[in-house]
Amino acid sequence: MRKLVAVLAGAAVIAGSALAENGQAVFQQNGCAGCHQPTVDTVGPSLKKIAQAYAGKKDELVAFLKGATKPMVDPAKAPMMMPQLNRTKSLPKEKLEALADYILSHK
Repeated sequence: MRKLVAVLAGAAVIAGSALAENGQAVFQQNGCAGCHQPTVDTVGPSLKKIAQAYAGKKDELVAFLKGATKPMVDPAKAPMMMPQLNRTKSLPKEKLEALADYILSHK
């Protein structure tokens, strides 16, 4: 039983890594890097800052990317994000979740 739990836990880590990797592709393909850098605030907040704010709140991050909630990070810059939200909210659920996993991997 312990081996099964260890195997399942390992599989979850690998799956999470794969989702984050796929999320990086979604991030790059949708122009997110134009405003968001890994550790430095530029036009938008850094991925690290976003990951810290949404730690343990992946569903809330996905909801924001769908345009369904207000931002938890830099709300004053939210109007600049609106055109991008029009793009991300049309992404399929699995791509949104992969994107969220990628962002959250920047702790």
